[in-house]
Amino acid sequence: MKRVTKHVQLPSGRQSGLFMTIDNDWSTEQAAAVAELLEDLLHVIHSRYQDKLHAHQKATTYHSIQACLLRR
Repeated sequence: MKRVTKHVQLPSGRQSGLFMTIDNDWSTEQAAAVAELLEDLLHVIHSRYQDKLHAHQKATTYHSIQACLLRR
């Protein structure tokens, strides 16, 4: 069972922590099922926490921009 271990840029920007691998022998149907499950999970999380997530993202982005400006 070979695994794909190439470096992938994650949307979160994380470069360490969870090591994620996908077996090379996954079928297209398996990959689609996992993608569908993740989309459903994301939908449930956003439905429940949308306002809090938006506020967190806004605050995080604000502090990131502020830190960049202070470095200049």
